[in-house]
Amino acid sequence: TGEIKAISNLARTSQGKYYEKRNYAVYERHELGSTFKLMSMVVALEDKVIDTNTVVDTQGGIYTIYRRHVRDSRQGGYGVISAAKAFEVSSNVGMVKLIYENYKDQPEKFVNRLREFGLDQKLNLPIKGEGQPIVPHPDDKNWSGISLPWMVYGYGIELTPLQTLTFYNAI
Repeated sequence: TGEIKAISNLARTSQGKYYEKRNYAVYERHELGSTFKLMSMVVALEDKVIDTNTVVDTQGGIYTIYRRHVRDSRQGGYGVISAAKAFEVSSNVGMVKLIYENYKDQPEKFVNRLREFGLDQKLNLPIKGEGQPIVPHPDDKNWSGISLPWMVYGYGIELTPLQTLTFYNAI
């Protein structure tokens, strides 16, 4: 059912005693990094701008946008691969190219789909202190040309661990 049966988050005092300071899984939001690639992939699949066989060239593992570099963790990249393989190997370059090339002229379409998934909303848990997710939008004052590509692999977006887990559980 997804119902939470128990959560415990312990910190340690300087004397070595444990105590519960706050519920980190509910309270603290973080940039997601590569775990956000699932959300990016689902947006593109739902919008039918790609399918799992769509081919992408990882360009030697480096892709430059506005003089900023997106890099793959594998030096030299992965060559020409499918969207499914880009997701499987967690290729930053492959995923960014798939999303950026399909949404750069209308980034609000990408972000609005994320918001349709509820990623900008709290889960309304019966547990106090849930953190408010952050999902930037092109209308925001700090949106820039690199906001969309950086979002693809989880930068600029912040969710709590439980909010992230909820999306994964839905998949």
